[in-house]
Amino acid sequence: MRQLSRILCSAALVVAMTAACGGSATTPTQQSQPAVFPLTITRTGGIAGFQDVLVVAGDGLVSVTRKGQAPRRCQLTRTALSRLTTAASLVPWSRITAANTHHSFPDDMVTAVQSPAGGPVRLEDPHAGGEGQVFHELLNDLHGDPTASRMCTPV
Repeated sequence: MRQLSRILCSAALVVAMTAACGGSATTPTQQSQPAVFPLTITRTGGIAGFQDVLVVAGDGLVSVTRKGQAPRRCQLTRTALSRLTTAASLVPWSRITAANTHHSFPDDMVTAVQSPAGGPVRLEDPHAGGEGQVFHELLNDLHGDPTASRMCTPV
């Protein structure tokens, strides 16, 4: 009985301290950052007439839609998911104004990424940063035969 009293007193103390300190064990930066997933990566236009759409969930599941092909799904490798998550977290979504995602010329290719946190941002925009190269890599990796992908395994 004495041990139960100590456990209950300890639990009450933890609850009281948590409430007094803001009510959450997470840090303020975790609370203020909006979710970046699902990411939508698009590539349209160009001489080849691309119409690619990748929707990437936070768990690494990718929905791939390409002109003239049946939609498919795949699972990112751990390395690819880590790189993509890092790149998406480095984009200053809150400071980005929506980019013009329409092509200017018949052969102008537009590659953009959008998140619930903001966008779309064209990948050549400096706001996408150097880490944004992984978005291009994923598009190119999933362009060919699904079984040849190095970044995403078919599901």
